[in-house]
Amino acid sequence: MSRDAGVAEESIRAVLTPSLSRMLAGIGASAVGGGLTMALFVVYLHSVRDFPLQTAGLVLTYQALLGLLLAPLVGTVVDRIGPQPVLLVACLVEAAATLSFGLVTTVPQAVGVATVMAVGNAGTWPPQAALLSRLSTPERRQRVFGLQFMLLNLGLGLGGLVAASVLDVTRPSTFTLMYAVNALSYVFYFAAVATLRGVRGPEAPEPPEGGGPGGYREVLADVRLRRYLIGALVMLTCGYGSMDAGLPAFMTTVAHLPVNAIGVVFFLNTVVIVLAQVWVLKRIEGRSRTRMLSLAALVWGAFWLVVAASAGFSPMVSGVMIALGFGVFALGEMIFSPVGPSLINSFAPPHLRGRYNAFGGLTWGVANAIGPAVAGVVIGGGWGVLWALGLAAGCAIAAVILSSLRQLLTPEEDGRTGPAPELAVEVGG
Repeated sequence: MSRDAGVAEESIRAVLTPSLSRMLAGIGASAVGGGLTMALFVVYLHSVRDFPLQTAGLVLTYQALLGLLLAPLVGTVVDRIGPQPVLLVACLVEAAATLSFGLVTTVPQAVGVATVMAVGNAGTWPPQAALLSRLSTPERRQRVFGLQFMLLNLGLGLGGLVAASVLDVTRPSTFTLMYAVNALSYVFYFAAVATLRGVRGPEAPEPPEGGGPGGYREVLADVRLRRYLIGALVMLTCGYGSMDAGLPAFMTTVAHLPVNAIGVVFFLNTVVIVLAQVWVLKRIEGRSRTRMLSLAALVWGAFWLVVAASAGFSPMVSGVMIALGFGVFALGEMIFSPVGPSLINSFAPPHLRGRYNAFGGLTWGVANAIGPAVAGVVIGGGWGVLWALGLAAGCAIAAVILSSLRQLLTPEEDGRTGPAPELAVEVGG
């Protein structure tokens, strides 16, 4: 083992306190469960339950929009009663909704279950991010969020492989089984969160300085958060928001690749993340978070330039170009996923951390709504190459916005503090 690998392994071991280990185990289990049913919502309703395709899509859109509307409310509740009880309730709601979804047969049932699912989805991210921040020291948060991202990808990948070998649209019972196992994964997550000690109540509010407006008015008055949200929204819209729906469409309609190439490319991306996340975490530690976010945006922009260029080659060459480029895209993912949440929680007042994380989560939801809509219109209109070039330009704009955030942050908030000292005490029991 090299010296760098040994240091990285030692530092990761120091991060994994018993409380964080249990929390991350729960996140990993829920990710495996999510991988079993990921991206099956519309397919299940249409191909298994015989819903019209438009109806299935509208139910999914309704669920996503309702989740966006509920997120700010969840952030407020997290700040008032603490992240642990909110996350516990969300796990139970998700378990009940997921189990029920495997049994729906009518449109009203699907809408009702989608409503409950939206509540569970909205209630997961803000308390999860706040709880991870609370269980770790400021110096360790970046690594913790990086490990969370790695486990999410590993779990989703494993779940997807299992689902691919089991699911059969001619046998509805296979879908019911997968949704039931997914529900059990949330029960496991519930048990992991329930064992945490010392984090049950809300965080103590900071002493007021001159009497702030409080609540979301105080949150929205923070120019640092506003600048971050604008940059992150542009970046995510041109990244994840356009990747999940737009890239498969580009690959099949512009690059003329077979459908099964999509799964191969996305699987390779997951493998890169699982294998390299710890290595990346070690190398971004102590560096400016705003510069790292800008670098991630530029990496994503370079990927879209490769995608645009691939249209000028044969399908085989295009496939290789996109696959290799997507591996580089993973580098940006491995930077953004730990650095973005760490940056928000570095300047979020503890008593408003739920609200800050709720807004951070909203950028993902809004990006995932904008990206597919734009991709459908532009690629569907025959402008696939222009679409990819536009995303590259958007990533460059995001890099400039996020880089400008540096002047608004202290060195500690920006992460320019050097390598973290070894953790001396257990946080949260």
